[in-house]
Amino acid sequence: MPDKEKIETPKFIYNCVRCGQYCSSVNGVPVTLQDLLRWQANGELGRLVTHLGLETDSGFPRLVLKPREGDEQGCPVYDADGKACGLYDDLPLNCQAYPLGYNGEKYYVVDQACQGLGEGEMTATKLRAQRDCALNEYEARSSSAATLPVMYGLVMQEMMEQSRQAMDSLTPEQKAELERRFKDGA
Repeated sequence: MPDKEKIETPKFIYNCVRCGQYCSSVNGVPVTLQDLLRWQANGELGRLVTHLGLETDSGFPRLVLKPREGDEQGCPVYDADGKACGLYDDLPLNCQAYPLGYNGEKYYVVDQACQGLGEGEMTATKLRAQRDCALNEYEARSSSAATLPVMYGLVMQEMMEQSRQAMDSLTPEQKAELERRFKDGA
């Protein structure tokens, strides 16, 4: 009886080649509560807060770094001309895991067109680190999805309170001017 050919499962080999494919085409980089807390602790949050947005295309709200004003897609901190990430040393968990994903049961490649797939060598340590990133991103995304409506409500409540306080601090003349501008703009 002839030997059966051994069929090998392709190995996951990935090294970022900094091509910018994902960075320039993504429509909202998913952000987790853990990302926000980490950025707050290291001082990056203030710079990123203007790029934060809420996306509901997937059926439930998720926090994202939205494209720059006037752009339809792309990460707002990615410099396409220089092919450089403005957060490379503190990437969102989504980007740390890319292109590997985890769905609670298995690991999978989220973008078969990623130019870093098959590039370079993949050691057991690098593979473990990549899997850890995908698992961490999955867990953070899951917990963020559960807390996002509460966070959104708290943020809105805080904004309403700040707005009320700002209105209360206006002089009668300032209030009249504001009311006039609203009428003129409507």
